[in-house]
Amino acid sequence: MKVKVYRVGGVMGLFLMLLILFLLIVLAIFALPIFLILIGIFGLYILVKYKVRSFFSRLWYKLRRKKIKIEDVSTNGEVKINFAKRIEIEGSGEFIFENLDSLDETSRSLAFYLKNIGAEFREDGIYFRGYKVYPIFKKTYPLNEIITLKYPKNVDAVVLGLKGEPYDPKFLYLIPKDFLKEKMSISELKRFLID
Repeated sequence: MKVKVYRVGGVMGLFLMLLILFLLIVLAIFALPIFLILIGIFGLYILVKYKVRSFFSRLWYKLRRKKIKIEDVSTNGEVKINFAKRIEIEGSGEFIFENLDSLDETSRSLAFYLKNIGAEFREDGIYFRGYKVYPIFKKTYPLNEIITLKYPKNVDAVVLGLKGEPYDPKFLYLIPKDFLKEKMSISELKRFLID
């Protein structure tokens, strides 16, 4: 079997190189729009996925949320306003603890548990181990082990009951106001554990 070898030189070689260069330029001209179209489709995908999707989810949230209903059915001029449960009222972060009637049911159960172990109920609040306290009960540990404490500004300490039931918590913490933060980790609370 013989192998044929072709030699191209001179004008023919220059012509073939120009022809190959011309074909590459034509191929690039036809491939460039396809490449640009693919980049455009990818860009639209990213835009739709992140920008437009969040726009439509915000729009859907605004359409779904409940409006505030105001009823004026009284004869003496009182107006009743019904808020949806997830609307927060501005300024509700700070409150004053006055007596047992201002507590919710779980905190009231914890307060009665505190009374059984030595707390005093007075007109201006609950006193436990020399502190005016505000009871807070959390049924379970949060997943991130950070507990949010919402407490009034007119108390000396917070009594935090964790796990179990409000009338018999497994862990009881007495946290003085000097150490209170709105968010506290479980490791920070360990030193305030009541035996």
